[in-house]
Amino acid sequence: TLSKVHLEREDEEQTITIAIFLLILIAFLGSVANFLVLKAIFSHKRRKLHEYLMLNLVATDAGTCLVSIPLDVAEQVIGEFPYGAALCHVIYPFQSALVYSSVMTLLFMCIERYRLIVSPLKPRIRVKTGLTIIAAIWLLSFLMVLPLSLALRLKGTHCLEEWPNVYSGKVFTLTIFTLLYLIPLVIMTFLYAFMIDVLTKDTASLKRRWRRKSKTLSQESVDMRMERNFTIVKVFVFAVIVFAVCMLPTHITWMWHDFGSGSNTPELFSKAVTFSNIFMYANSVVNPVIFGSINVKTLEKLGKALVCNRSERENSYNKLDQVFVLRTNSPSPPDVRLRDKSSSRPSETPHFLIFVSSV
Repeated sequence: TLSKVHLEREDEEQTITIAIFLLILIAFLGSVANFLVLKAIFSHKRRKLHEYLMLNLVATDAGTCLVSIPLDVAEQVIGEFPYGAALCHVIYPFQSALVYSSVMTLLFMCIERYRLIVSPLKPRIRVKTGLTIIAAIWLLSFLMVLPLSLALRLKGTHCLEEWPNVYSGKVFTLTIFTLLYLIPLVIMTFLYAFMIDVLTKDTASLKRRWRRKSKTLSQESVDMRMERNFTIVKVFVFAVIVFAVCMLPTHITWMWHDFGSGSNTPELFSKAVTFSNIFMYANSVVNPVIFGSINVKTLEKLGKALVCNRSERENSYNKLDQVFVLRTNSPSPPDVRLRDKSSSRPSETPHFLIFVSSV
């Protein structure tokens, strides 16, 4: 029996060590990337909507890397919630608000890209309108975490949820899963699918015209345009896959806890929470390459070229800049809160770092 207890303790210590190492690594990479992103964004004297959207995502990443992760690491090392009863109502909800803002901003970015490619002749969203939407996103994010804040209580040395009845926590979990995962995933999937369809049709049209030996098309321009379309398609597909895969584990973990048997196996549930949230943190390393490498101005030109007549289309294509341009070369993510093993909810914060492309 003593040997079994000793092995379980060693296993728990190893889990904590690995978790802390991964958290620190992600925080370091995220902090460096955030600095590079901010430097690139503020190098623009006049910023457009796309830069403001990326700046908003960087803000959530900065809060995650500089505030959320250090707080989580300290709590994990100490083994208890050391910040007091007042901050028990603040820290976890703030971490959760980061993911809400991130997801809604990513959805807004997807809509903007859709307008650039599929309906480029429509007026672009004005910066003032975009800033109003960003402010509304933050307001909505904090309103959505209000139930969690009211349900948190400092019990002994741990900050735990104490819902007024057994159904309240389940409703909250199901609502967050639906509004911040299922619905955004469906919308982004359909919008990116429409964009991919437009680009695929453009590639097919390009091949047909090349077979007819169009005088306006050179081999170099054909290769460049086909490679560009293929690259954009890959990015769109990868964006949806990464969002789906990296965000899903935390939602599954809490659905298992509230609707399954997760609450009956606290040690297994604790490990699931720890590594599902770390997996979500990994977005801070992956997503800069995905979301930050698209030249938005080029997308606008591309969309207009696809709906123009043949001569205008040729001129537009000939003037296209390189679509994928990273302003920074260094690598840089949605709720990692490693709390009490039995009944604490992670902040679910995905960390999306966005490199600024040339515009």
